[in-house]
Amino acid sequence: MGLLKRKEEKSETIAVRVPASLKGELEELRKQADAAGFDLTATVIEALTRLTRQVRSELVGLAGKSSRTRRAVDGNEEAGAGLANGRAA
Repeated sequence: MGLLKRKEEKSETIAVRVPASLKGELEELRKQADAAGFDLTATVIEALTRLTRQVRSELVGLAGKSSRTRRAVDGNEEAGAGLANGRAA
């Protein structure tokens, strides 16, 4: 087990609009977590990290499907280029 520790990544602030009820609930949870000795911010960051990875994965999947669909359509159009009204030209 090494003694060296990785530097923590620099953190930055983001602003996200949420419903007032959720904001209130998060503020209350922060108070409760602090009182119990827990770090709610770390938990939220971890959840946002997982969400970001999932969204990226889904978008990459959609982009892959979209390009495969586009290639199939393009291929069909090229194959049908010699056809006029469904018949050979």
